[in-house]
Amino acid sequence: MQSRAGGRLVVVGCCLALLLVGCESENEHFCARYQYVYDQLLEDDLPAYDDMRAALYETMDNPEKNSDQAKFMLFVLEDWRSEIKPQHESSHAFCLRIKRWQRYQ
Repeated sequence: MQSRAGGRLVVVGCCLALLLVGCESENEHFCARYQYVYDQLLEDDLPAYDDMRAALYETMDNPEKNSDQAKFMLFVLEDWRSEIKPQHESSHAFCLRIKRWQRYQ
């Protein structure tokens, strides 16, 4: 009888560990996407901020286009514009440190 309870405890512990890892990997995935978009904004040949912002809003208003991706890109664009990330820190590390996914809606 006790081995069954011990076995259940192990299973529950494993499930809890998997849930925590699953959350961590979602956050890691979010920050990897954040880094990819943010790093693209560091390139020299970018359109003006207002042009990028207008294009993203236009994409979000068009039901035939991927508004989720445009919304995410706008989120990162606004972070880039506000310069909230310290220059010495990578965009990925910054995203993880301040838990940027919590502000994304």
